[in-house]
Amino acid sequence: NYDGNERNQKSNQIGEKSDGNEAGMGMKVIPYMDVVRLDGVVVQGWEELHGFLPPGGYEGYQGCNDGADFSQGKGKNKKESGDSRNQHTIIRTIDDPLDDTQKSEHTNKDRNSNKNQITNYQYIKYWKPQGVICTTDRSIRHNILEELEHDGYFPPHRVFPVGRLDKDTSGLILITSDGRLPNSVLRGQAKQPKTYQVKVDKKLRLDDLDHLRNGVVITTYAQRDKQKKMLTAPTLPSIVQQTGINSLEITIFEGRNRQIRKMLEALGYTVVMLHRVEFMKIALKPLEKEGDWVELNLEEMRMIDELIA
Repeated sequence: NYDGNERNQKSNQIGEKSDGNEAGMGMKVIPYMDVVRLDGVVVQGWEELHGFLPPGGYEGYQGCNDGADFSQGKGKNKKESGDSRNQHTIIRTIDDPLDDTQKSEHTNKDRNSNKNQITNYQYIKYWKPQGVICTTDRSIRHNILEELEHDGYFPPHRVFPVGRLDKDTSGLILITSDGRLPNSVLRGQAKQPKTYQVKVDKKLRLDDLDHLRNGVVITTYAQRDKQKKMLTAPTLPSIVQQTGINSLEITIFEGRNRQIRKMLEALGYTVVMLHRVEFMKIALKPLEKEGDWVELNLEEMRMIDELIA
């Protein structure tokens, strides 16, 4: 721990001093005062990732929002529409959740309301198109960040997907800046339902539907401590409903790699379409098409709060 003078002396030793104090390696940092760099690049929004609010809330604080537009939308591409980027902070009104007509208006008017709760993290649900890869590595073509920007979503700081889908699977995925959520999902992984619509290459047999409900032995691989570990074991019981001659809806309660595809392959089928419609009891609706996205509503945010608590 350093007092103010010691901190300033240390700052001068390690680099140029910015508007606030600059924190050196090994020093204790102060939110919204100290500058944090990673490989020489200033890390914007690190305070929000750790749950800190600006002093006095977001009123008048523009530090993490410069040049960013994260207004709500349903796949509206601002690059095509020509809309200018605004600077504003998402505010959620607990007593009066935003409807579609209000979403574009929640700026300074809502910001000054005493009834508002500031949502410190970004939370949206996104209809991931088939072919999009759930990676934040921008060097990989069709990475999810690139696709989100194409679909009109420009977050003010780093976001990442929660509840990954493979490249060939479409549907619901959550996008957030809240680093607490992945750990919460993993901690309760066996309890988090995931519902998919599935189409296979031939007529479904009734006894195979029972096999899916009761569990199918599959082999999957998981990366642990930089080592690839193999697991051959039956899947947990699932909820299965046939929806057509060669289609079904299935809810699973675990997240093994390519699990549904492997379950059906073990029974002699090939999956030709896999589409997620619900995750953690959060539904894909009201999204209407691939590329659509929207901020989580009041009830969905309450579910997230309960999961993280």
